[in-house]
Parts: sequence; C-alpha cells; structure tokens
Amino acid sequence: MLELLERYPEVFLRPDEARFELDCGDGWYSIIETLCSLITELNRREGQQPTYLQSVREKLGTMRILVSGRVPEAHAWIEFAEQHSTRTCAVCGKRGKLLFSDGWQRVRCEDHFSLRITDS
Repeated sequence: MLELLERYPEVFLRPDEARFELDCGDGWYSIIETLCSLITELNRREGQQPTYLQSVREKLGTMRILVSGRVPEAHAWIEFAEQHSTRTCAVCGKRGKLLFSDGWQRVRCEDHFSLRITDS
C-alpha cells in the first residue's frame, strides 16, 4: 500500500485531507497498480478535474472501488478493474473464478481453491 502512495501520489489525496482504505487480497495488486497508472496520466491532463482513489475493497467476492471525481474515462477504467477482479485470484493474482461457499464469496484460482473461503 505504501508503495502505491509513494509511486502514484497524484492518485491519492494528501494524508491530511482524507485517508485511503485498502482492504483486499494481494492478488489484486497489479489491477490496482494499473488503475493508479491510468488515473495518474488522466490527472496530468490540463483542464481535467482530478480523480482520487478513496477506497479499494472486496465486497461480495469482487473488487469495489470508490473515487472522487466524475471523469467518464476514469469510471470506465474502474468498471474494467472491478470486472477483471471477478476472474483474478485475490490471493495470488492468477486466473480464478468466483466461488460461493458457506455464505461467503471469493475469487480463487485452482491452487487456492481448497483454501477456506473465509481465509484471505
């Protein structure tokens, strides 16, 4: 998390303005990093209202992203990232599928299929 804040400062509000929430598996890190890169480039364009990540978390087994800003391009990337999480193992980042077990939903690959659904 700290690495993302240092590498993509233009994607996050200053710490005294708001606190960023990250609550998801390490397997989604590359999805989040790609999104940070895209939003950084978007924020550097002149005349654009900045878009800031406020939270990235797991909900109902998939990624949910909350941002400030109303730039349609950013929202399209966010939708893509959330959809990509539905087939990316939240534990390791390999190709996975959404599993339902004991009232819990998680995306897991074949290697982590037997990992208890409530474990992360």
